[in-house]
Amino acid sequence: MIQEIIDLVYTQGANGWRTSLPLAMLLLAVTTYTVTILSYLRTKYIHGESQEPPIIPYWLPGLGSTIPFVRDTKGFIDNAVRKWGDSTPYTIKLAAFKGYLITQPEHFGPLLKATRFLSNKKVMAELMRDVFGTPPNVMPMYLGDNSGIEAKPVPGTSIPSHQRIWHNQHVDSAKYLTGDVLRGLAARFTSTLSEAISKADPNDPADSGEWVTIDDFYPWWRARVFAAATTSIFGPHLLRLNPTLEQDFWNFADSIPTLVKRYPAWMAPRAHAARNKMIDSVKKWHAHAREHSDYSISGDDAPKWDEYWGSVWLKVRQRWGQATGTMDDGGLASEDLALAIAANANAIPMAFWYLVEIYRDPALLSRVLPELEAAVISPAADNTPAAFDLSPVLASPLAQSIYAEVLRMRISLLLNRCADHKDHRIGPWTLKKGAYMTLPTAYIGYHPKAWEPYTDGGKAPIDEFWAERFLVPDEAKSAQTEDAVSEKKEPKMRFSTEHLEGIWVPYGGGALMCPGRHFAKQEMMGSATVFAHYYELEIISGKAPPMDEKYYGMGAQQPAEKTPVRIRRRHGGWKAAGNGQSL
Repeated sequence: MIQEIIDLVYTQGANGWRTSLPLAMLLLAVTTYTVTILSYLRTKYIHGESQEPPIIPYWLPGLGSTIPFVRDTKGFIDNAVRKWGDSTPYTIKLAAFKGYLITQPEHFGPLLKATRFLSNKKVMAELMRDVFGTPPNVMPMYLGDNSGIEAKPVPGTSIPSHQRIWHNQHVDSAKYLTGDVLRGLAARFTSTLSEAISKADPNDPADSGEWVTIDDFYPWWRARVFAAATTSIFGPHLLRLNPTLEQDFWNFADSIPTLVKRYPAWMAPRAHAARNKMIDSVKKWHAHAREHSDYSISGDDAPKWDEYWGSVWLKVRQRWGQATGTMDDGGLASEDLALAIAANANAIPMAFWYLVEIYRDPALLSRVLPELEAAVISPAADNTPAAFDLSPVLASPLAQSIYAEVLRMRISLLLNRCADHKDHRIGPWTLKKGAYMTLPTAYIGYHPKAWEPYTDGGKAPIDEFWAERFLVPDEAKSAQTEDAVSEKKEPKMRFSTEHLEGIWVPYGGGALMCPGRHFAKQEMMGSATVFAHYYELEIISGKAPPMDEKYYGMGAQQPAEKTPVRIRRRHGGWKAAGNGQSL
């Protein structure tokens, strides 16, 4: 009897706990949400001077918005703006940390230009560690360099000149991705791509000279552009030494959204294995290049391209890294792996989108093809690659407008800035030193009010592709035309991103703007030019595929679905024509 009573009491107690614990947790969550809503309203509407922006309300005490932000960043941002509007910056509580979400168009430009006070050093250092695998012994150089990017170090800092990594990267990127070096690099890319695809592949139906269907155009074109871009920057031996590099590269790129969330190897073994394989490939190439070519011969008089190192810039990077006294083989490999991602992971998907948008619209294609054909200076003939001069394409208002529109729609970055030295003010709000400021380009690139003047009076909605969005009347040329014919005609148009500061930001802004943007532009437009010379294309659905939201905030968005096409080779097909001659 006594035992039965004890068992009954125990059972009732256990059942009570099972009932009361969830209720207690629910009550705690509701209380937390109510308190944070009241705090949000008080801060937003009754804030004082030097106050931080209001905290986005959350349910989980201690964790804040960590789970929804990490699990679905796009959904979190969209939901926050839908609920709370975008009239003010917001503070996001992420467990023990906090950051600021900036969605107001008027703040993007000033924040991105304020590089004297704000930097992306902190997030870039963390990316080098978490994504690119920089060894722990090298990380203090990244994290400790607070001297800024300018030639004159930030006052009060004492970083030795040979370890000022941010300044060095800024200067060298500007030097080797502009001017004559850039033109040489772009010319090598187009010639390498042209030479590669001038040789018809008898195992590829697309090279037969007949119309054929390809199940998915993206990987087909991606592989060809990747090989040309990698060879033009790194030379031929990185690919030769690592035959699976192209697939390894995209396996790693697909792992970046996982690695950036800092999952340890036991939770994300495939992502870490993909990163490690790429690092090993770069190490193998470095060792081979050092064995066959002296990287120290990399001054201004050195050849701008080397068979083993590729662009002279890679020799300069190797020389500087060795001179730091801190970089080891792992650190050097991580640096060049980051460069490979910067050079390929954005430009190559964007080259795909550029082609898709042109070829899915026959009317647009008929206008663009003459612009691309103007770049051909020597057509392909008798297995001789075509030669190109991209100047006419790069100067074409329409081709440039398509380029800018593709970037607006398909680049999604979470631009991060941090006040390294003191608090920063925007309007009435104070952004605390050391906290991240996150500026989502995908949100601002579709901001209806900011882009309203660029919708052709509402006929070209901002969520739809419009090839002419970045064209404006060229008043000078229009006036010359009118004088010549003594009658008014349709105005001449020119490409322009004027007055779009802070809302067209696919490369960031200010002094920290992506240094590779000029090469990326030539890679996109150059690859389309080469493709159009060798192939004809039809997008079967007539539509662009949706974007894969997995890559939100990571740069160029990749297609979420296959893109079936009909394709026919124009020059040098392997299949015999009716007259017995090759096409």
